[in-house]
Amino acid sequence: MNKINENPSTLKCNHEQNSSPCFIPAQRVLNLIGKKWSIQIINVLSNGNKVRYNNLRELLQRGWKKNKISDATLSARLIELTEEGILIRDIHPEIPPKVEYSLSEKGEKLSEVLQPLIDWTIKVCHE
Repeated sequence: MNKINENPSTLKCNHEQNSSPCFIPAQRVLNLIGKKWSIQIINVLSNGNKVRYNNLRELLQRGWKKNKISDATLSARLIELTEEGILIRDIHPEIPPKVEYSLSEKGEKLSEVLQPLIDWTIKVCHE
């Protein structure tokens, strides 16, 4: 049996035997987007938006009275999403440094497949 922490790119998927390594990349993505605030961050940055850290925090908290994102959580999500290649962290060589976040091509594709899920949850919520 293959370990979960193996590099999915090195695993061969045997469709005839329904081998579990086929699901490892999907599970990694689901674990990542299942973390608190991940989907909201991806949604805010969709459609080519480039946003600075403080502006992103403000956009995420809009409409939430009780549930505010902490700096630690926002920083952790940005690091994780960047490391997975979903976000791009663009540093402008200025004083003070200007850092903008945007979705990578991979992130935009993920956003496209998340949108039907978001639409479905909104619909179900209002039924």
